[in-house]
Amino acid sequence: MRLNDRELALMDSRVRRFSQRAIELRMFGRLARRAGVDLRGGDLLDAGCGNGFGLELLAKTYRPRRLVGFDLMPEQIERARSRGLAAQVSVGDITRIAEPDESFHGAFVFGILHHVPAWRTALRELARVLQPGGVLLVEEIHGELVRIQDRVIGTSHPREAAFDWLEFRGALEDAGLQVAAEASLLWRAIRSFAAIKPHTT
Repeated sequence: MRLNDRELALMDSRVRRFSQRAIELRMFGRLARRAGVDLRGGDLLDAGCGNGFGLELLAKTYRPRRLVGFDLMPEQIERARSRGLAAQVSVGDITRIAEPDESFHGAFVFGILHHVPAWRTALRELARVLQPGGVLLVEEIHGELVRIQDRVIGTSHPREAAFDWLEFRGALEDAGLQVAAEASLLWRAIRSFAAIKPHTT
């Protein structure tokens, strides 16, 4: 879904950039190591890349061989392209990823699934484009906090995407994925971080 003006401003804020750089990227790095995956020099995807700040972080941190980002909003893609990164950036839909099967060693989701009504379909698509032995790194806010944010701040999220951690884990299993490493219980009270891998059997 498209972001409303209030949420778009939040996503483009200094606070959001600080969170991506100082919290999410570092957590993803720790979880990838715990999952036994080295993403340096690999083929990486930023699914729902927004204004491209996450792509910039991935480029600097991992020096990927191939870096791909997409977002549903054309105006965000223009902002991402203006960063001048060596990345393939395009308008795209996470429920219909325009990439072949097993394209990526690492796929990153910086808190966008709670914007996607068909988030279960998105997980299946992310599983499809992930290489065997690769890792999906996801950060998501707890569903109840999404509902509170909508009431208090005036953002707007699809009801069906306000999932909790147990529901999310069940959807991963349905998509052929399993949690390889996750953040502490304290973090999960606010938002969840996980390194997710394809089932090996």
